Amino acid sequence: MRTRGHGVWVEVDTAAISHNIKVLGGRAPGAEVMGVVKGYAYGHGNPESAQAMLDGGATRIGVARVAEALHLRDAGVSAPVHVFTEPPFDAAGTMVEKDLTPTVYTQEFARALSDAAVALDRVVPVHVKLDTGMHRVGLLADEAPGAIDVLKGLPGIEIEGAWSHLAVADSIDHPFTRKQLDLFVDLVGKIESAGVSLRYKHLANSAATMSLPESHFDLVRCGIASYGLLPGPDFAGMVDLRPALVMRARVNMVKNVPAGERLSYGLQYELKDAGKVVTVPAGYADGYARGYSGKADVIINGKRYCVSGTVCMDQFLVDVGADDVEVGDVATLIGRDGDEEISAEELAAIIDTINYEVTSRIPSRVPRFYGGG
Repeated sequence: MRTRGHGVWVEVDTAAISHNIKVLGGRAPGAEVMGVVKGYAYGHGNPESAQAMLDGGATRIGVARVAEALHLRDAGVSAPVHVFTEPPFDAAGTMVEKDLTPTVYTQEFARALSDAAVALDRVVPVHVKLDTGMHRVGLLADEAPGAIDVLKGLPGIEIEGAWSHLAVADSIDHPFTRKQLDLFVDLVGKIESAGVSLRYKHLANSAATMSLPESHFDLVRCGIASYGLLPGPDFAGMVDLRPALVMRARVNMVKNVPAGERLSYGLQYELKDAGKVVTVPAGYADGYARGYSGKADVIINGKRYCVSGTVCMDQFLVDVGADDVEVGDVATLIGRDGDEEISAEELAAIIDTINYEVTSRIPSRVPRFYGGG
């Protein structure tokens, strides 16, 4: 792949994303698939990932913030785009104007949205967020009936859907997931008994899409698994997911360093033998965590080497011993090279986090290159 002279870059396989959406859709027959591209598509890039999802059969796209939705609209994505969290009230007009699908759970924002819809002579489909136990945002069970009555009376608003989010679906058969599911069923039943016809009821995230058919309803929301990454270790081998992201960099310096010398900030790494030390132009400002220092491996010319010393903001060092490594050779930070592979899950374990964070923290200064197959 031609990288136009960049020292560090990400490759995204859009065909893999399309494939993953098709596979996930197959786990939920009868339900539509929403592809989730919040957080810059978990580091994969918003518009390109959204289009790959739509090509794979997704009918809707989900984001966390209005800015993410506008990025999609500006790139020509015309499919329904759901915004999962209420924005500041003054964003209501923009949401209506750009035909975004708002989440609603406060009367104040609902009224701002109603005013904007009336001013623009529109009817806005909204999805009501129900808090079934995660307690981030959403209507608590005893708040929902009154809130629905208010929404029904607001001009310019149509209640199209109701949804909630599962807290522990990544732990298969967790009893709290069943508790949330039962509460969700009860609440949407009460909403519909109050005369609201819900076109979309949705609860399932990637984990529930893969493992909990009862949660599929009319729509499943697939984020992490869309990119070929597992919602948790219990899901290994459950479906044919293909990782879409590879992160690489080109060695930009090779030095012969004597035995006993120490490397990088803090001088934590000491060379036991004289050998080559190579510089890789990627660091924590590129999403390659400082916590990988002395613990993570990279792959150069098909062989694993440990990061040697402290990861800096823009680069790190690797002791390759007497091996033949030259300036311009490619170091694989995430992905496969030959018979070796470094997964996002492997890196996540090193710094005690999840694969979501490993890819999502890769900033926009790292260029993305898109291809398929």
